[in-house]
Amino acid sequence: MKVKYFFLAAFLVTLSSITIAQGKITLIDKKATAETQALYDNLGQLSKNHILFGHQHATEYGHGWFGDPDRSDVKSVTGSHPAVIGVDFSGLSGLPDSIISKVKVSLKKNIEDTYNRGGITTVAWHFSNPVSKGGFYWKDSVSLPAVKYIIPGGSAHEKYKSILAGIAELAKSLRGKDGSLVPLIFRPYHELDGDWFWWGKSHCTTEEFKTLWGETNRFIPVCSG
Repeated sequence: MKVKYFFLAAFLVTLSSITIAQGKITLIDKKATAETQALYDNLGQLSKNHILFGHQHATEYGHGWFGDPDRSDVKSVTGSHPAVIGVDFSGLSGLPDSIISKVKVSLKKNIEDTYNRGGITTVAWHFSNPVSKGGFYWKDSVSLPAVKYIIPGGSAHEKYKSILAGIAELAKSLRGKDGSLVPLIFRPYHELDGDWFWWGKSHCTTEEFKTLWGETNRFIPVCSG
């Protein structure tokens, strides 16, 4: 089995992956897809005169409902869905394969529907601790400091690569009605300067977190024969 690495930014985009020079947004990743570049260019242009309204889990559940098709509380009030809709990759690990498969189907539909409406999807990741119990929160005497275990050289690094491969599989399957890949704004490991998540500042060193961030945002392992 051979492992090939593809740049994550070819399929997912992250706000930390840009530099602004002479007022123009420039992607660091030279292998970024045309769709990724177009999203950044459009965000740059829109930001000059507009604000895009967003809502987390907008089309997944709301006040008194769950899972209704083509529904959001924002649409109920304003007549249209938010321009930016947040989803979460929390269900892509730590669960039985049968459930993960269902989560992927649901995420795929949600993300593609947003793209086909002309909207933008952001992706949070409440990543359940891959080496101990405790979920994504830090729980004293239960949680292990997982970062050092999942970066290169750690005992759970291969497991982490497998989880990233599952994310890559989903990302590469996302297509709009026009056949284009759907770009996402990926924002893993949020609130890293707090202590409430296992990836927080008290549970790993600065260098360990930098390594984790680089591994996650630059490469996704994809196994092929």
